[in-house]
Amino acid sequence: MEQRLNWENLVVEAVRIRKHEKLTQRQLAALAGVTQPTVVKFEKGSTMMRVESALSILAALGLAERP
Repeated sequence: MEQRLNWENLVVEAVRIRKHEKLTQRQLAALAGVTQPTVVKFEKGSTMMRVESALSILAALGLAERP
């Protein structure tokens, strides 16, 4: 059975975790090795970003393995 990735739900969960951990977008960016504007794009649900950047953000929050 094919499973689809629900990008919107994944982003919502990532933002929830970031706020729960009391991380700013700038702090998350530093942990993920991306820029703060990249975190902003991610949190707005943008799909126009590098897969590696999105995976790095998710990994920093414990939602994916490091790329």
